[in-house]
Amino acid sequence: MLDAVLAAGEPTQAGIAAATGLAPATVSNIVRDLCREGRLTASTAVRGGRRVRAVRLTPLPGVVAGVDFGHRHVRVGIAGAAATGPVEDDGATRLLAERGADLAEGHDAAVGLDAAVALLDEALAAAGTARAELLAVGIGLPAPVDARTGAVGEPGILPGWVGIRPATVAAERFDAPVVVDNDALLGTLAEQAWGALRGIEDGLYLKLSDGVGAGLVLGGRPYRGRSGTAGELGHVVVDDSGGPPGGAVCRCGNRGCLETWASTATVVGLLEPLLGAPLTVDEVVARARGGHAPSRRVLADTGEHVGRALGGLCSILTPARIVVGGELAQAEELLLDPLRGALERWALPGAADGVEVTTARLGRHAHVLGAVALALDHVLATQL
Repeated sequence: MLDAVLAAGEPTQAGIAAATGLAPATVSNIVRDLCREGRLTASTAVRGGRRVRAVRLTPLPGVVAGVDFGHRHVRVGIAGAAATGPVEDDGATRLLAERGADLAEGHDAAVGLDAAVALLDEALAAAGTARAELLAVGIGLPAPVDARTGAVGEPGILPGWVGIRPATVAAERFDAPVVVDNDALLGTLAEQAWGALRGIEDGLYLKLSDGVGAGLVLGGRPYRGRSGTAGELGHVVVDDSGGPPGGAVCRCGNRGCLETWASTATVVGLLEPLLGAPLTVDEVVARARGGHAPSRRVLADTGEHVGRALGGLCSILTPARIVVGGELAQAEELLLDPLRGALERWALPGAADGVEVTTARLGRHAHVLGAVALALDHVLATQL
């Protein structure tokens, strides 16, 4: 029954009976006993216009931390172990404290973890709590993490982490249990728990940033695949035109991968020679909104390449909703309109009908919140 409550979040007693096959009277007796033991908390809720009795796992006292590593940054967020329910704004209210720092491109694991430990201590102090109250740490990395070995694999945009078993190494540094996953999957967890994938049975979160990755939700649950590395959409070959035979060489060793056409480096790299100055994605989007034709064209082309890759994926999985996050998501309709057009063109007829394509609700907080969600899942599983 505790498994059923964990899976549903905050079910009614009737919902528990339906999920477990237990008689309603049996469920009522067990809920009463578990509430007396402090394992469950029951409360009155309104569902469908009527008052019902809902239950949830009683959170342990303490906090969890989420750590989001990027190509050039690390962010740490602290949340209470009771961080459940929908986020009301962009996600900041979910976090008791958040700190971030820039990192050098190509940094190794030791440098990244040193920075994360320092930020963790700052964030704990800002949240008015201590390391002793830290129940678990979730870490997101922009690289595949092999579930069988726990090691960071290739290809990834953090070459200094390849071969490292980050959960083991970080647990010694943080003095707390550590769980690790790919950052796109963590964006998926956050949007599923508190954002645009909440309540979606079959959906997709797509991160468009220095790298390109996807997180899948199938049957209401995150799908990691046999090795835990499902969702590497950035390494699907989408186009071989306009470059060397077979397309540009990707860091994975193939040519013409989506990431060579739709990463932030590609977007700014196409425009910097034209404008004669270093650019950021923020500046590209601002120029496009101001009517700058080359910037608008680059963002539109990026959306079309992404839509082509998603067309094939939709033909196989037929998701109900696709949520776009990462730095490039700030382009909104400048990117999404051409993406939708390409998706419809390249998907099997009918496969893309009714697919909703939208931007991530949690914005820049998505991946650190996903790391928090990963840590919360670990704490709840430990309770069971």
